[in-house]
Formats: sequence, C-alpha cells, structure tokens
Amino acid sequence: MRFLNFNWLSRAYNLGLSFREVAALIVLSLIATVTEVFGIGMFLPIFQFIRLEGDLDALVSNSSLWQYAINTFSYFRIETSLVALLILSFSFFIGRQVFTYFRLIYSTVVRQRIMQKIRKRVFSSYIDANTSYHDSMPVGNLVNTITTEVNHAVIGLMAPVELIVYIIMLIGYISVLFILSWEMTLISAIILILASRIPNIWIKKSAQTGRKLVNANTIMSEFLVGRLRSPRLVRLAGTEMAEKNEFHKLTQEQRKHSVFGSILQARTEVSMEPIVIGLSMIFLYFAYTAMNLQIEIIGLYLVVALRLLPIVKNIISQWQIVQRLTGSIEVIEMRLKEMKNSFEKNTGSKKLNALKQSIKLTNVSYRYPNGSDNTLKNITIEIKSNEMNAIVGPSGGGKSTLIDLLPRLRLPTEGAIQIDNLDIEGYTLKSLRENISYVPQSPQIFNGTVSDHVLYGKVGATNEELQDATRLAGAYDFINQLPHGFDTVLGDDAIRLSGGQRQRLDLARALVGKKPILILDEPTSNLDAESENIFKNTMHEIHKKTNTTIIVIAHRLASIYDSDQIIVLNNGVVESTGVHSELIKQNGWYSKAWKMQES
Repeated sequence: MRFLNFNWLSRAYNLGLSFREVAALIVLSLIATVTEVFGIGMFLPIFQFIRLEGDLDALVSNSSLWQYAINTFSYFRIETSLVALLILSFSFFIGRQVFTYFRLIYSTVVRQRIMQKIRKRVFSSYIDANTSYHDSMPVGNLVNTITTEVNHAVIGLMAPVELIVYIIMLIGYISVLFILSWEMTLISAIILILASRIPNIWIKKSAQTGRKLVNANTIMSEFLVGRLRSPRLVRLAGTEMAEKNEFHKLTQEQRKHSVFGSILQARTEVSMEPIVIGLSMIFLYFAYTAMNLQIEIIGLYLVVALRLLPIVKNIISQWQIVQRLTGSIEVIEMRLKEMKNSFEKNTGSKKLNALKQSIKLTNVSYRYPNGSDNTLKNITIEIKSNEMNAIVGPSGGGKSTLIDLLPRLRLPTEGAIQIDNLDIEGYTLKSLRENISYVPQSPQIFNGTVSDHVLYGKVGATNEELQDATRLAGAYDFINQLPHGFDTVLGDDAIRLSGGQRQRLDLARALVGKKPILILDEPTSNLDAESENIFKNTMHEIHKKTNTTIIVIAHRLASIYDSDQIIVLNNGVVESTGVHSELIKQNGWYSKAWKMQES
C-alpha cells in the first residue's frame, strides 16, 4: 500500500498532523495490541490447565514454559490456579481497553485540532489573498471547502494512522497463529493476500466516486449560497418551481455518488468475511484429520482467526476510506496553494500617518486578469487633502475599479499612484488602510447589534466616540427609536431598517475611526429623494466639521454638484475634471447627464 511512505507523512504534516502525534497513536495501539495478544494467548495455558486438571508436574512436562509461569506466580506469592490464570488473562484485556480508550480520545483530540487548524488556515488564507482571487472564487465553493471538505480531508488524513493500528493488530494475531501452527498460518496468509486483491477494483472506483462527490458538494454549496440570499428575487421572478427542480437535481447527484460510495464500501466488507471463515473451516478440518493438534490449540487458533475477521475488514475499509477521501484532501491542498500564490504582497515599509498633501495618479492603467483590454487607460488626476472629490461617469466606465486602486485592493497594470509624493507601494498595507474608511453602495451589515456594526470601524471605541459618529452620520435619532437602542439586534443586512437608515448606520461605522480619507461608492443610488437629500446634507456636515478627504462615486449628479473637484470617467478615460460650473459649460458627458437628470 503506497500510503505507507514519506509522501503521506509529508502531506499529513503540511496539513497539521505532526510526527509526534502519529508516533503517540501508534505506540498506544501497539501497547493495546500486545496486551490483547497476551490476554488471548492466556487461553492456551488455561485450556491446558483444565485438560490436565491442574497437575503442575504434567503441565511442566508438557511445556517448559510452565516452569517459568509457576516460578513467576511463586515470586509474587500467588498460587498457580485456574482463578489466577483467569484473573491474569482478564487483566490483560482490561489493560487493552484502557490503552484503547486513551488512543480513541487522543485520536479525537488530534482530529478536531487539525480540523480547527485547517479551517482557520483556509479562512485566514482567503482573507489574505488578493482581490483578483476573491473575484474568481465563488463563496459557495469556499463554504463547502471549510464546512464539508475539511472534515472529510481530516478523516482521510487520519485513516492511514488507523490503518497502521490495524496492521499492528494483524501482525500480533498472525504471530500468535504462527506460534500455534506455522504451516497453516503460512498457507492462510498467502491465500489471504491473494484474496485481498478481489476488492481492489472497488477501492479504485472509490477514489473516482470521492472526487465526484466533492464536485457535487461544491456545486450544491454554490447554489445554496446564491439562492438563500435572494428568496425575494426567486419568488418575484416566478422561478420557484425551476429552483426546486434544480435543487432536487443537485441533491440527486449528491445522493447518487454517496450511495455508490457506500455500495463499494459494502462490497469490500462482505467479500472478506467468507474468505476468513472459509480458511478457519479448512484449518479445523486439517487440524482434526491430519495434524493431530491438541484441542486447546485448535480452539485458540479458531478464536484468533475469527478475531482477525474484523481486523482484516477494517484494514481494507480504511484503505478504501483513504482512496474515497483523497478528493477532499486534494481540494484542500489546491485551495491553500491557490491562496498562497494569490497572497496579497505587502512591499511597503513606511508608515502612513495622515494625508497631508494629495493623492496623485500618473498615467495609471489597469487590466483585469484574463481581460482583453484595459479597464482604466492612462489616468492622471490629483485628489487634494481635505477636499470633497466626486468621480462620475456612465456605468461600466471604471469608477469602482479606480477606487479599488487607492487602498491597493488592486495594483495598477501601468503607471504610478503617490500619496504625499511617495509611491503607494512604499507604505505598509496596514498603515495605508488604517487611513481609509469605505462605504459601499449596498451596506454590508453582519448579524449583531447596532453597536457591533458601528464598532466594526474601530475596535475599542469609547461610548462617546460611538455616539459622536452616529450623530455626525445622522443616525443617532433613529437608533434611539429602535426597541433596544444601540443594543438592538439587526439581523443579516439589517433588513428591518430602511435603505437610508442602513446607509447612515454604515456611514457611522466608517466615521467612528476618524480616518483622514473617506471613500463612498454610489451611497445614494438606492435611496429615495428625501433620504438622498439627508445624506447629501450629512456629507456637507462631515466636510465642514472634519479634516476628511472625501471621495464619492456618484450616479446622481445633484448630490455632488458642489464638490471641490468633479472627475468625469468615461470608458476608462478621464474625460474632464473641474467644478460644476466649469463642466456644465462643456459639451461633454457631465453636461448632457446634468440636463437629463434635471428634466
């Protein structure tokens, strides 16, 4: 079996299973096996003692080992009797159970620790991966990897250890059989090895089935994450039946591969039992007719042979588990490798403390991975500190992509970005992002209280800072009208709040950290006219009361027309820059859009 090599050990070690833990499990199983073998081996002297009615002289003449046994009992001042032999045999079995108990508990502890470690590693690696990887990795895929495949992978990693345990037990029992009758044991071992080849084709199919099940689980998770987030869309689109049918199809695929995997497992298990029992019957026949073995040896041989049955079945079963769960291990390794290759590089060493002068983009272009053309083309602009800057333009013009470049979520394909005349890559990622607050178009509010969400912008903020931020964001009054005020549980996405309330609450989260740069991505696109006007006034309050550099991506021009600078981005190119009064006089996109929105 190829798992017994350094490749498996290296693979297991890379995923968190240490050599020390493997050794400890093997030692515990070895001790348990030795004690069990001695316990079963004690049946031979017990049977002999019964057959010779406790005649010690006859026992010694029958086997010289009896003299050592009698001397050992005498040394401990114990009478050599049937009761003593039975108690000794029982003690060995108790010892075996004790060490088996510790092995099972330790195995569970190790397995759960590795699961936790891999899950933490996958999640951390995903968080540390670059934005391009996040763009390409479906959330459902990652959820399936963390919740399902990690569990299967760890079972697959531990299966070889269990396999080694059973092999140790097999060796122990075969040793006993060899002592009892080496001729029959040798013949039986050869037959058993040949017979073990029978389920080989099913074991190979298990590996293929395991990979298909991993794929089916991944597709199902991707489907669920998407649909469970959009029940309204499903109902309003009238596609309930289609989605139910698709779900049935996906569950059917999962069921098919799971059932087939169980069928292969069952075939493997049932195929070995007749072989072991058949070998026991053959031994019984030859022992009685040709070998003239003593009845106690025959009986003990059959006991050990039948004890071998579950061990042989478990060896093949564990090997089949290794094959079946290889797909899960491969997925974990592949995800970790992908994330490692996509790790967000922190090349800077200088700490950014504040924006003192400006942010400059010089001849900046950006092309998405596998993109056929640049999304941004030769962008040259300057965003001065403590000013309100608006970026406008038609949909698909590259506004959000441009915003992603500022906190280095994406790196320019060409050109340079400077903050206070130092290339942005010269700053550490942590210090750069500690100076930037971001408010997305659709607020991302996790399940928790109002305070929890606002404090997401600054861990450990004081109650005074919390209230100041909500007042500045225009959220303080409606928060106090909630059933439990700041302790009100919002639920996922705070669906019980209006669009304007969610937006102001998220703005408070961005403001509580008092960061010098505030980026807002189309903050009013989902608001009604009244909420939009409130939000606009809030922006002016922030601009007037703080030294914050505000960058707003806007769709509705009325909300940003009085900005200090308006940048028109059209088809990835800066079409024009200036203030409202200047741009309105030009016959460009801004002028036409303003007239259309006014009418």
